[in-house]
Amino acid sequence: MPPLAALVKTEPVPGNAAELYLDLMKKTVTRAIVAAEYERHFFRPTRSVYRSLYSVIRRLLSTRGLELVRLKSSDPEEYLESGSEATNRVEDAETMIGARQLDNLQFCITDVLRRDVPGDLLEAGVWRGGASIFMRAVLKAYGDDTRRVWLADSFAGLPRLDPATDTFEWKPGDMAVSLEQVRENFARYGLLDEQVRFLRGFFADTLPDAPIERLSILRVDADLFASTRDVLYHLYPRLSVGGYAVFDDYQNLPDCRRAIDSYREEHNITEPICRIDRRAVYWRKERCS
Repeated sequence: MPPLAALVKTEPVPGNAAELYLDLMKKTVTRAIVAAEYERHFFRPTRSVYRSLYSVIRRLLSTRGLELVRLKSSDPEEYLESGSEATNRVEDAETMIGARQLDNLQFCITDVLRRDVPGDLLEAGVWRGGASIFMRAVLKAYGDDTRRVWLADSFAGLPRLDPATDTFEWKPGDMAVSLEQVRENFARYGLLDEQVRFLRGFFADTLPDAPIERLSILRVDADLFASTRDVLYHLYPRLSVGGYAVFDDYQNLPDCRRAIDSYREEHNITEPICRIDRRAVYWRKERCS
């Protein structure tokens, strides 16, 4: 694994309206703003006998307007890290990534705006859309009305796995959130407009002919080896020099790491990989590959 540089993040400017707005957005899409001593999580039994019993109990409770939940202790510090590292999360949040990744995303976007690096912003693998919502919020906060935010996703969950390359125990359809739900999430924040574009379908089908000339930010949260490779092969050449490639799961999913490392080796990409949190990494593209 290449050496990991230190986390780079923005330093909020006290009283700056844009910074205050984006700080509130981070706390809202992660639900850190409502973190308390305890959080309520849906009860999801794993054993079949308990699932059957729970189904009966849930139906009885629903007739009385009640829901069976599990209480978990909570700490605002939990929201700094991504979801797999901090299991105590409010379950209706629009994103599983923590504040450290959102800080880094803000840094990358404001840096390309400051240096006028050409290109749109794209997230491949969006779940409920929280990171993309935040990307659009950054553009809005700084008055950029020319760049688009692209959301590439099947909106039907993960594709069929390849046992030759995928070692994690995913199932087809995992992580599914409908396009309609993601659009609704954008609208809830007042950020669904002409600068937000959707690429619906599996990456191998939608990305080769995607109507995108250049990117300044490429964020990849594809989970699988082939999906990650598809994004890199079709979109990394469109990333402008000076733009940023950001990857969730590089440190915790070996399939993603192998896809990224093999692509870097094949294309002689030597830019240092920088650590964001315990899962994600990024680098700035310094030359055409």
